[in-house]
Amino acid sequence: MKTYDKMEYADFSIRESDRIYMIVTDRFYDGDPDNNGILGQEYRPGNLSFYQGGDWKGMIQKLPYIKKMGFTAIWISAPQDNELFSRSGDEAGYHGYYTRDFNQVNPHFGTACDLAALVQASAELDIKVILDVQLNHTADYLQYPSRTYDPPEYHPAPPFNNPDWYHNSPNIVDFTNPEERQNYSLGGLDDLAQENSECFRALKEAYWNPATQEGWFSYGFAGSRIDAVLEIPAKYLEEFQNYTGKPAFGEALTGSVDENAALAKTLWGMLDYPLYFQMNYVFCLGHSWEGIHHIFSQDHKYPCPNRLFTFLDNHDRARFLANAGDSFAKIRLALAFIYAARGIPIVYYGTEQNMAGDYRYSEENLNRVNRESMTGFSTETTTFLYLEHLNHIREVFTDLFSNGRQIEQYFCTDDHVYAFSRELPEQAEAVLCIFNNSPVRQERVLFIKGDAKAFTPDSILADLLNSNNRVRIQSSGRYPCISISIPAYGAMLLSSKCIENYIPPVYRQTIIRIHYDAGWGNRLTIRGNCAPLHWDLGQPCDNISNNLWQYVLERPIEDPFLFKILLNDSVWENGENHCVREGEIKDIYVSFYDIG
Repeated sequence: MKTYDKMEYADFSIRESDRIYMIVTDRFYDGDPDNNGILGQEYRPGNLSFYQGGDWKGMIQKLPYIKKMGFTAIWISAPQDNELFSRSGDEAGYHGYYTRDFNQVNPHFGTACDLAALVQASAELDIKVILDVQLNHTADYLQYPSRTYDPPEYHPAPPFNNPDWYHNSPNIVDFTNPEERQNYSLGGLDDLAQENSECFRALKEAYWNPATQEGWFSYGFAGSRIDAVLEIPAKYLEEFQNYTGKPAFGEALTGSVDENAALAKTLWGMLDYPLYFQMNYVFCLGHSWEGIHHIFSQDHKYPCPNRLFTFLDNHDRARFLANAGDSFAKIRLALAFIYAARGIPIVYYGTEQNMAGDYRYSEENLNRVNRESMTGFSTETTTFLYLEHLNHIREVFTDLFSNGRQIEQYFCTDDHVYAFSRELPEQAEAVLCIFNNSPVRQERVLFIKGDAKAFTPDSILADLLNSNNRVRIQSSGRYPCISISIPAYGAMLLSSKCIENYIPPVYRQTIIRIHYDAGWGNRLTIRGNCAPLHWDLGQPCDNISNNLWQYVLERPIEDPFLFKILLNDSVWENGENHCVREGEIKDIYVSFYDIG
C-alpha cells in the first residue's frame, strides 16, 4: 500500500447523491485481536455493554462488501480516545461518546496509521468516510456540584482538564427548555461550555488546525455528523462547520419539523427524525399515512429538503425488524420508501443481514441490544440483494433522486396507498413512487398531477422494482391516469426510462393463517418458542379479512417451531401448541376460553 498523505483526500465531501452505510466500529468486524483490550475488563465478548473487538482494520477488510452493496459513504463511530468505563463502571466507552482525549485515537479501534489506511482504502473504492463529532460533552468526570476532580487523577486529557470549561450543572430534565437543554448535563456527561472561547478554540482545533494541518479532518473525512445539536447553541454549530470547511449534518432527537428546520438553516443538513418517527408509526404500527403526509407538507420550511438524512433505525433507536414484527416485506417496503423520498438514505449496519437485535426492547436495554455484533457478511441474503438494487437505482437516477422535486400524487386519509413523484421537469425525467402499507394487494386508479413530460398519455411505465410490472398511462380529462395493482406491503417505482430488467426473487416464506373473527377493535398476536417469537412477547398478526389473520416469516426457523395465538396479546387460545415447518403454509382455527 502506498504511503498515505493526509491531505490527499481533502476534497472529498458529502453530497446529496450519497448513500450512507452507518457502522458502529466496535460491532462490525475484528481485524486485529491485539487491540481488543483486557479480557474480562473492558473487553467482554457477548456482553454488549463492553468492547466486542471491531476495529478499523476489520472495516478495511470488509470495504469490498460495502462497495458491492452500492454505498458511496460510511459513517463510523467517533475515533477519539474514550474513558474505559462509565463512572458507574457498568459500560465501556466502545461507542465513542465518553471522550477522554479529543486529540488521540481510541486504541481499541487501532492506530492513527490504521485510521489513515481506512480513509485511503475507502477513497480507492470511491467510498467517503464520515466523522462522528462531539461538541457537547466529554465522559463523566466532574460529579455535580463539585468543581474539582475526585480522585484528582480522574479527569480528561489536557487541555480539557479545566473545570472552568464545563457548565457543571445537574442533568437535563425538561428537554423543552432551551436554557436547561444547552447548559445542563446530558445523561450525566460533562457539559462543555462552548461560550468559553478557549474551550471552543480547543474543540475546533482538535478537529482541524489549519496552522499545523492536523486534527481529525486532516485524515480526509468527507464531512461530519454532529451529535446532540439541540444541546448546543446554533451559532457554535455554524462556526464549527465554517471553520472546518466540511459539510456537517446534525442529530436532533425531535419530532418537530420547526425545530429540525431551524437547525437546518445553520448546518448543511439534518437527520430527519420527524420523518423517522412517522415512518415508525406507518410501517411498524400500521397507522395511516397522515403523519408522513403532514411531514412532507412542511418541506418548504427547510432550505434544502434533499439534504435531510433519512433512516429506519440507528444506534439510538430500536432495529426496524424488531419494531415491525420481523416482517421482511415491511423492511423492503420501508427501504424502498427512503430510497425514493427526498433526502439522503442511511442504512444501519446489519440491516442487510436481517439483524433485529432483541425483540423485547425496553428503555433499559435499547442502547445495547440494537448495537449487536455483526452476524455475518453474506452477499446472498434477500435484503442484501434488495439494497444492492436500490443503490443501483439511485446511481442510475442520480440527478433525479438527489435534486428532483417531490410532488405528492395520492393521499387519502385512512387509505393504505400513498404515492408521490420525483421529477426533473427540465429533463423530462420522472419516477412515480407508489406504496401499499397493507397485507392485501390493492387496486387503484391514480391521477397524475403536474406537468411532467415523462407522464404523457399512451406512454408505458415500467416498475424499477419488478420489470414484469408495466402500466400504460391513459388520458382522462385534466390529468392522465393509470390503473395499478400494488402487491401487499409492496412498492412500485414507475419510470419511462428503461434500465436493465430486474425480477425480484421468490421469497421463501412460512405462512401461518389464523381463521378467527376477533371483532371490531381487537387484534391477534402470536408467541412461540424461538426467534423471532418468544413466549413472553406477542408479535402482531396481519388482519386479512373479517375472519382471517396472517403471520408471515421469511427468517429461517428452528424445528420444531412451536407457537400459540393470543387475543389482544393477553388471552391465550385453547388447546395445545401448534407446530409449523419452514416454507409451510399452515391454516389453523382458534377459539378462546375467556374473551374478557
